[in-house]
Amino acid sequence: MFPPSLEPLYERYLAGLPAGVYLLEARVQEEDLKPERLLFASPRLASFAGEESPETLQTVLWNPLRIHPEDRRGFEESIRRLMKENEVWRVFRFERGDGHYLWIKEGLSVLEKSGSRLLLLGLWVDLTEEKEAFAELQTDHLLWLSIFGKAPVGLILYDLEDGRFLYANPYTLKVLGYAWEELRIKRVWEVVPLRFRQEIKENLSWRAKAGRSCSFFYELPLVTKTGEERMVSLLTETFQWKDRRVGVGIGVDATPQLFLERRLAEVAFFDPLTGLPSRDLFLEKLRALILRGARKREHLLVAVLDLTNFREINATLGYEAGNRILKEVAARLCGGLRKSDIKSHFFADKFGLIFTDIRGTYSLQVVFHKVQEILKKPFRINSHEIVLSARIGGALFPRDGETPEELLSKAEAALKRAKESGEDVALYSPEIERSLAEEAFLRSAMVEGLARGEFFPVYQPIVRLSDRRIVGAEALIRWHHPELGLLPPARFIGLAEKTGFISELGDFILRKALEEMSPLVSQNGLFLCLNFSGRQFRETSLPQKIERVLKETGFPPEKFHLEITETTAMEKAERTLAILEKLRSLGIKIVLDDFGMGYSSMKYLVEFEVDKIKIDRFFVSNLLSGEKPRHVVRTIVGLARSVGARCLAEGIEREEELEILKEIGCEEGQGFLFAPPLTLEKFQELVKG
Repeated sequence: MFPPSLEPLYERYLAGLPAGVYLLEARVQEEDLKPERLLFASPRLASFAGEESPETLQTVLWNPLRIHPEDRRGFEESIRRLMKENEVWRVFRFERGDGHYLWIKEGLSVLEKSGSRLLLLGLWVDLTEEKEAFAELQTDHLLWLSIFGKAPVGLILYDLEDGRFLYANPYTLKVLGYAWEELRIKRVWEVVPLRFRQEIKENLSWRAKAGRSCSFFYELPLVTKTGEERMVSLLTETFQWKDRRVGVGIGVDATPQLFLERRLAEVAFFDPLTGLPSRDLFLEKLRALILRGARKREHLLVAVLDLTNFREINATLGYEAGNRILKEVAARLCGGLRKSDIKSHFFADKFGLIFTDIRGTYSLQVVFHKVQEILKKPFRINSHEIVLSARIGGALFPRDGETPEELLSKAEAALKRAKESGEDVALYSPEIERSLAEEAFLRSAMVEGLARGEFFPVYQPIVRLSDRRIVGAEALIRWHHPELGLLPPARFIGLAEKTGFISELGDFILRKALEEMSPLVSQNGLFLCLNFSGRQFRETSLPQKIERVLKETGFPPEKFHLEITETTAMEKAERTLAILEKLRSLGIKIVLDDFGMGYSSMKYLVEFEVDKIKIDRFFVSNLLSGEKPRHVVRTIVGLARSVGARCLAEGIEREEELEILKEIGCEEGQGFLFAPPLTLEKFQELVKG
């Protein structure tokens, strides 16, 4: 009944209405009515009848052959009542074109009489699903005091020549707040806002002169009697009645639905906590700025901001405090940056920013400095003053990408690099992309490589400095990748730490080294050192795990030396002390690695019972550069002796370094002067010597 271009709008609002509406011109013939011309039929009515064209629909509406035989008599009687009372309702079974029957409740009203001709307004409601209640509906007249008073849709007729209302049903009157006596003296354009009145007048004028039917769909605000605007979805048609062109409108008050849609849009596109655009809306705004930037040859900066240590705030002060900080960060960004700059809250402690009119390196420096300055002032939460900083990753349009997704991805890659490097700001570069791609490759390759047996331990001899006799070994892990070859630990240990895969690697090297070295330890009295990472040491089950592997491999606990770095020891000192006590109770020796490189060495020498202290290679390699490094090493050796620990120097590469260490009193050492890390077979050969 209306052009295909209107169908999406019709489906949106009107197709769901349970009522079909039609306008029919009929002629009185004796005591009967004969349909002559179908002036208007809504799409829902055509759907009920199962007919597509107005011509075929007109032939079936009042066709007795389409009425169930049991209902035909009541159908005919209702026509006679209509001519007397001008309004009637009836319930009957209607046969669709496909042979199926629908239970239809029809309301009929005479809108105008002219001699033997009548203008009828009809309303169909499908009651098929409620057919069990048919008898009640047929007899309960109170439910239908007015057919059109119950219609869930607005119905209006109006003269296209002068715009006068000819008919308005109660739904329409209720929405507009008028009585019929008040509305009938108004013109159609008087119930729309001033800004639309000229458009409505021109539309009515054009339709009055057109020699054909024409459909329009409006989403139009109407002004109620109290001056309130209500958004109405209105489908209009035109037909000829006697000597005038008449418009018919069928519509619904869409105000509640539009309000709901706006609220849903706010939820979907705006962060409820900060009020800033969400990530989805950020991308849409970026898409528009890219189009403008390409047209005007402007450069954009897409930045992702991440608050440092925000999780600790949530953990210590609670989520409510964290939310207050996020809202304050959003407020500061809005107040401190230009209005044209886009600010967005992605999730948690991550924000997105878009800066326009970027002109070279200086502009970037200004932008990044401004953001850092905005966050520099402490945040006050109750009695706490919290100082936050942020890391920022950025990407430039058009240099780094031409789509929103690509630019955001590269800004996030730059942020990731900033976090890893400890820098405040990182701008995307191809090197970052290559590095991240390599990390992604190695991350999956490590998992597959461990399953395929590509990892293996090597052993660096530890010697007694006085006679260079091998007294132990440090187990180290190596990875032989089938394509990349032998990879040094620096290529994968840090990544394994970051991803948590270090635990799997640690479990592997622990069991493998103890299994391989168990015979050598028993036969030659050697000890085995194994370094445990901070992540491994944070596992509260570590002592039980080591105890189980020692028993299963038959490795003597007193010959197992567990190395822990100062950095690891400083994290959660109380927990570290508890774990070390459990390990020592098993007979395991504790070695403090990288001694002298931390800031609390003296403190931990007192708090932790250690059996051996490892002098870092930094001090060993500087022994020949002057007296100061020698004095430091001499002090470390003296400290070790004062707490009953032995000293082991690592990284010995020259005879001169060895002689100085012997003179100072260091007992053990390892380094390339004696041997590099060796496979099990070569280590065995060296021991047999």
